[in-house]
Amino acid sequence: MTSDTYDIVIIGGGTAALVLATRLSEDARVQVVVIECGEDRKDDPQILTPGLWPLLSGSPSDWAFRTVPQKELGNKELQFPQGRVLGGSSAINSFLFTPTSRASIDAWAKLGNKGWGFETFNEALKKAYTFHRSPGNTVGNGPIQLAVHKSEPENTWSKAWIDSLDTLGFPSSDPFSGTVCGPFENPESVDPKRKQRSFSANAYLEPALNRANLTVLTNSTVTRILLKKTGPEDVIADGVQITTSDGLSRAITARKEVILAAGAINSPRLLELSGIGDADLLQRLGIEVMVENPHVGENLQNHVYTGVVFDARDDEKTLDPYFRQEPNAGKAAAEAYAHGTGPLGSSSIVASAQLPFPGIQTDKGQQDLDQLLQSLDIEADLQRSPRTSASFAAANASVIRSILSSPTEASANYVFGPSALDGSPGNHITVAVMLSHPLSKGSVHITSASPEYLTGNGGLEIDPRYLSHPLDLEVLARHVQFTEQAIGRAEPLARRLKPRTELFGDLEQAKQYVRLTAEGSHHYTGTCAMMSRDMGGVVDDELRVYGCANLRICDASIIPIASRANTQAVVYGIAEMGAQIVKRNI
Repeated sequence: MTSDTYDIVIIGGGTAALVLATRLSEDARVQVVVIECGEDRKDDPQILTPGLWPLLSGSPSDWAFRTVPQKELGNKELQFPQGRVLGGSSAINSFLFTPTSRASIDAWAKLGNKGWGFETFNEALKKAYTFHRSPGNTVGNGPIQLAVHKSEPENTWSKAWIDSLDTLGFPSSDPFSGTVCGPFENPESVDPKRKQRSFSANAYLEPALNRANLTVLTNSTVTRILLKKTGPEDVIADGVQITTSDGLSRAITARKEVILAAGAINSPRLLELSGIGDADLLQRLGIEVMVENPHVGENLQNHVYTGVVFDARDDEKTLDPYFRQEPNAGKAAAEAYAHGTGPLGSSSIVASAQLPFPGIQTDKGQQDLDQLLQSLDIEADLQRSPRTSASFAAANASVIRSILSSPTEASANYVFGPSALDGSPGNHITVAVMLSHPLSKGSVHITSASPEYLTGNGGLEIDPRYLSHPLDLEVLARHVQFTEQAIGRAEPLARRLKPRTELFGDLEQAKQYVRLTAEGSHHYTGTCAMMSRDMGGVVDDELRVYGCANLRICDASIIPIASRANTQAVVYGIAEMGAQIVKRNI
């Protein structure tokens, strides 16, 4: 066994990890090492070409996790993609960059997390990106390059989407405002000059690779955090044990800190394998309990979604031929990409909207919400989730009531694309409807102490418990109804669609549709939550793991209450905040 020593050891080479590595290595006196299980594919055309992102799920760059059967979704097992490559999920996602709301971040501060209010968080996030609003008009000076990219024929569908929602009382919004309530064209983390994906590996890490104080190890698996007892309930992290691609075992020593940034699945996984977690589980698997904390791996949250597909008129141009892989469409896409447009240069999700509880602006809608909230005991249903404390349930319920009751806070995130995506004949548009603030909470736990599983997706039980909280189904079903009965009938969108037989006139029909068709987004959070230990936390507001003063976690797992919309921007903000915190303390 060989040994190496660094000041900072970062476990994981994903979205947050590479931000941390870049920022912390700005100080030449600090020796930093990043340890990533996957490969360095930052120059791979499949990753760099934006429109190829759907091919990356299930590829060697994906951990390809799966859930256990989901009771409320007909016992389906669902995919749970996460990046297994340098750059993590920022290398394989659909690269929508949607900053979250003021209310989402302030909810974290209200749990007692000092310094995590929206203003501070937003200033940190601004360090992450440069938004090219138009040629010569940029906002920010961060590494991640953002722009609105045009994938659709003649660029007319996004305008129809925005104009139609305007007629429903939701004018175009600025997704960076913190108070967005309405439609907008999607900023994407695609460099408009290079026409390539802009992600943590090429935007943050690549310019820093020549620093003598920064080491990056790929194809290297951390099998255990090396913990040493310093008291009855306290340990310190001496470093990590890794296995290299050639099967050799190696110890990496940390002079100052170990930072776990392996994501919402692998971060709790490594804590448990290292002896931090629920004592009963660890003892059953033969793992020595170093720090007992039953909240490790709990509080798993994800945005559940479904979609409504509308048939477009036969004379309308959509992206369906491209997704059906018709030869002429593929040739046209390649030609368009050479000029920086077309579906190869974009996610093909042309616009979004963040919208409030349907009808909340009207007396009828307010009455519907009042009756719904009176019929459900939100806090009691929350406490039925394993190990959800009464204090956290009360705080979480208060946040949700406030959001649902507001005409300017979003309870659903809508994403819009001019195609069916599944190769169906004809022309279509799809409106995906995503629950912004899920109350259903699940868990991820190891089922084996064997390190052999750590290079793959075995030895784990992932159970998000989708729709286990009854309010999630109620809210999502109403948004599905709104999609069909309001958005689908709004002009100018409606005149471009074929007549439609109403499917969701009855709320029970909408609920049944959600149960049959719902999927999980790739927005996993919460499994090492940042809040007090009594409330259910794993880390404090300085991101330190309870019971281990020099072990921090900095990734999506620390998010205590899921933020609305896509999590990419939020994770970059967390990482920039985390880098500032670590710099103050080393």
